[in-house]
Amino acid sequence: MEHPLIEAALAARHAPIPPTLRSRFHAFHRAHNLRFLLVINLLGQAAYFSYALADLLAVPDIAALSLATRTAFLLLTLPVVLLLFRRARSMRLLDMLLPALITLAALIWFELLTHSRSPNVATYQYASVIFIVLANLGVRVHYAPALFWSLAISAATGQGVVRLAGGFNEATLVFSLVYLPVLFFSLFISWTATHHGRRSFLLAQLDELTLQELLHANGRLRTLADTDALTGLPNRRQFDAEAERAWYHARQRGHSLALLMIDIDHFKPYNDHYGHPAGDACLRRVAGLLASHMREGEYLAGRWGGEEFAVLLTPAGPELAATVAQRLVDAVAQLAIPHGHRPDGSDVVTFSIGGALSSEPGVASLAMLVERSDARLYQAKRSGRGRAVMG
Repeated sequence: MEHPLIEAALAARHAPIPPTLRSRFHAFHRAHNLRFLLVINLLGQAAYFSYALADLLAVPDIAALSLATRTAFLLLTLPVVLLLFRRARSMRLLDMLLPALITLAALIWFELLTHSRSPNVATYQYASVIFIVLANLGVRVHYAPALFWSLAISAATGQGVVRLAGGFNEATLVFSLVYLPVLFFSLFISWTATHHGRRSFLLAQLDELTLQELLHANGRLRTLADTDALTGLPNRRQFDAEAERAWYHARQRGHSLALLMIDIDHFKPYNDHYGHPAGDACLRRVAGLLASHMREGEYLAGRWGGEEFAVLLTPAGPELAATVAQRLVDAVAQLAIPHGHRPDGSDVVTFSIGGALSSEPGVASLAMLVERSDARLYQAKRSGRGRAVMG
């Protein structure tokens, strides 16, 4: 359901974040931009304090006042910055922290300059463009608040320039001609950065959804590939793979496993008389019976092929294997599926079982276990069918 929303947002000019994704959007930016925002805040603090040296060279008459003011600013704001980055969860707040502090810093700096009588003030005030550049380059999450703070910084800068120039005059006009291109350029950079951040997030979400859909589709394909379509039991391929794993774990843990090979008695006459649809229904009922008697995680029933099934019991000893085998033989007889065309005179569907344990002498591999179980299955059939032979 999110897929169309993300694609529509990506197609829109401003790549807006759908409301349902906003919490994830902020989490994405927290993971990708939190460190950047902290570093640029600390760099901004350091840069503002370092301008005390520039004041000493350009406006020495207020150098002491500048150093004291900047030190006080640093002592008051740096702990707040560190605390917010440690505790605050709102990325909007952290994203706007630097522009807000720069607005305050700009007001303080121009207030300092009004106390200077140095002839360098008229030129030195142009250094204030660093405020708007740093503020807009530091924004990463939301553009609208960045625009607001850009206007606030510009207002603080503008009022300071007007005060220093003694009103609107040629000096303020020249400053404006320098300042406005820097303002627009930095706003464009800010918009580009936030727009890129939105698109990066949306593309990441789209990639994640696509991957999830692919994994889900692959899971469905694996299920289809591993499941017998008629009975819903694991097919021969999947049963063999599970049996290999069970054999390995049994050897590692030192316990025994049992394999039961099961074949429906006289199934060909059943199919010939009742028809293949009835034969398929019979196979499904037998499969359902096997599945219902298996304990999840311990026993595994699968379709071996045709009318033949296999059951893996792990861990299992001789008594448990014999008990389960006989229980299955009795259960299928109790289903009382009519089979009126058996050559042996019985009138219901039965099956024969041959079973063996991995702990038996001479069983050194899974293939040997299968061979021995299969041999006992044919022994059960030769002995009259509808029974289990376990050794």
